[in-house]
Amino acid sequence: MSSTDSPAGGDRYVAVHGSAGFKTLQRKTNSFLIRASILFFGWWFTGSALAAFAPGFFRQEIGGPVNVGLLFMFLTFVVVVAVCAGYLRYAANRLDPLTDEVRAELEGEPR
Repeated sequence: MSSTDSPAGGDRYVAVHGSAGFKTLQRKTNSFLIRASILFFGWWFTGSALAAFAPGFFRQEIGGPVNVGLLFMFLTFVVVVAVCAGYLRYAANRLDPLTDEVRAELEGEPR
């Protein structure tokens, strides 16, 4: 921070942080992250619990060398890719427009 920066310049960040648009952006971001976290960690802890308490279930053969455990781990990667793709789509459609509004408010650009 240089000596020419005024404290009033920092106030605009505080004002944007308290604005309705920023709060909406935070709420929508947190909403998605909570749902995605519940989905992924629910899947992960289910797999961990099954591996720990029902190892016979994971050893069941599906076909050839593939068993339920291998299939479950493969589907874990599918869940990760689905969550990432879902976030990219959600961000592009719902978060980016709100981000543009907050940025315009912060930078003082007319919309």
